[in-house]
Amino acid sequence: MINEKKGHIHFIGIGGSSMSGIAELAFKQGYSVSGSDRTDSDKLTHLQEKGITVYPFHSAQNISEDVTLVVYTLAVPQDNPELIEAARRNIPIMERGVYLGKICSHYKYSVAVAGTHGKTSTTSMLSSILLSANINPSIHIGGVFPRIGSNVLANDSDYFITEACEYHANFLNLRPFGEIILNIEEEHLDYYKDLNHITDCFSEFVSYCPADGFLVVCADDKNAMKVSEKAATNVVTYSIKNPAGDFYAGNISRRQPGVVGTTYTLYNKNIPITDIVLNVPGLHNVSNSVAAAAAAVQLGCSAESIKAGLEAFYGTGRRFENKGEINGALVIDDYAHHPTEIQATLSAAREVAGNNKIYAVFQAHTYSRAIAFIDDFADALKEADFVVVTDIFPAREKDPGTISGKSMSEYFINKGINAKHISDFCETAALLRYIAKKGDVIITLGAGDVNKIISKLI
Repeated sequence: MINEKKGHIHFIGIGGSSMSGIAELAFKQGYSVSGSDRTDSDKLTHLQEKGITVYPFHSAQNISEDVTLVVYTLAVPQDNPELIEAARRNIPIMERGVYLGKICSHYKYSVAVAGTHGKTSTTSMLSSILLSANINPSIHIGGVFPRIGSNVLANDSDYFITEACEYHANFLNLRPFGEIILNIEEEHLDYYKDLNHITDCFSEFVSYCPADGFLVVCADDKNAMKVSEKAATNVVTYSIKNPAGDFYAGNISRRQPGVVGTTYTLYNKNIPITDIVLNVPGLHNVSNSVAAAAAAVQLGCSAESIKAGLEAFYGTGRRFENKGEINGALVIDDYAHHPTEIQATLSAAREVAGNNKIYAVFQAHTYSRAIAFIDDFADALKEADFVVVTDIFPAREKDPGTISGKSMSEYFINKGINAKHISDFCETAALLRYIAKKGDVIITLGAGDVNKIISKLI
């Protein structure tokens, strides 16, 4: 698999959801690949099993003599010893988003899925449709997609489906043939000044679509519709609220009690084209699936392929992922870390739990997000019957000393939420094991390491 002629790429921060996928994609395309991260993880183990050399630490010695390119993530500080060594040896250095843009440029029909929420699910849904249509795209997703057994797939076709991350305006490195804009809200306020700054970047992003390409945009999101005005391409709208959308989900209904999912009729220009059975819960997933269907039609997929692809979709890793049961209670893991995502996820959990209890374990992701959205988190978490608040996951940030998991828990309690701060994951697991009963739902919420509780629970 290694092609010496293509060179050796070293990835700093290879354990990240996007970086691990890009590294595996490069490896499958014939490059020699190595990488490092701060600590060991399941992703590093997965990459090792593929034959990739990985180091669970950062060191200048990790930059071997044959390295021809170093790719890093924005989470990597500039004093990283591997970055310093690469610069000392004049090895080309490229940020992750720039490298993804280079990959994207090799494909004639690339589609980038952007938005504050739903990127991973929608990218997976669109990929599932194209696989059912035998188009066989190359794929880059921010979570594991069970249908391909990974978060990446390398094929020889002209099609490439990828998430387009807006963090630090990274998606501006992409020049896709088609784009999907799911929604636009305030997020990543450690980088963006305000919502206007965010929409300005999205407006620039949609302006990159070629005249013969397409932009699929959510008609239910006013900010998404606003930025679509900057597009000089074929604009296709979709909706789950307004039949006037080019694509519309009508007759939405929950499946029978005890069965997760939703049914609906997919309309195109007010004409019903197929009935869909979704095997994932929540109106947000209905919306995501309509976005995927709209893009698939632009790529020439039939109604039969759309139906088959969506009905073959059972979710992705850490997106309402069923992890098993304890005491007859369903255990779910979800990546939700923005208030809107948490609200949608808990709404889906209520569909499953019914009148039974929802026990949520919430881990705020970054101090800046915790500070910016404290009231919105409180509103979102009200759907849960009991909330365990863990310590804040710092990610790339330093503790400002002004907010903590304990102070957030106290704030939630004052807002009428049944909450409790617990730092220790073993203690949290023991409590949930004691209180959970048959029919209840236990759900971990966060983009950090909160899901480690599950291994201690089950």
